[in-house]
Amino acid sequence: MDRTNRESNYTEYAIEWMRTHETPLPPDQLMALESIPSYLNKKLGEKNLSTAQLFEAADTERSTGYKIMNGQLLPSRDSLLRVIFALGLDVNEAQYLLKVGRRARLTPRDSRDAVILHCIIKHMSLIDANLTLDEAGEETL
Repeated sequence: MDRTNRESNYTEYAIEWMRTHETPLPPDQLMALESIPSYLNKKLGEKNLSTAQLFEAADTERSTGYKIMNGQLLPSRDSLLRVIFALGLDVNEAQYLLKVGRRARLTPRDSRDAVILHCIIKHMSLIDANLTLDEAGEETL
């Protein structure tokens, strides 16, 4: 399959999934967005993970991870995407974390984002997501 067909398939798949599954944020969440550290701490508790485990799984240096958790560093979009895969977040949780982090939401209209959405929907690991991105000719996380 050539790259154009692959991109089209990822885009179509992501658009259809978002059309049928994505739910808007409730009004109370729109008004009071959490901080990145508070949201990540909540998710760490739910997943029974430590900060060190999270950032190891997200392929992020421990010192950088602790700066993020202390609110001293606003992570890049790709850093947040690695965290999303490390935590195994769903699309709605991923979009929320990107919003909390003041980064652009994932959009299926962007070829790289469409592949990333596909990987999130399929509950891929960070390693598998990077392999899929590479196979699609997109920059890895």
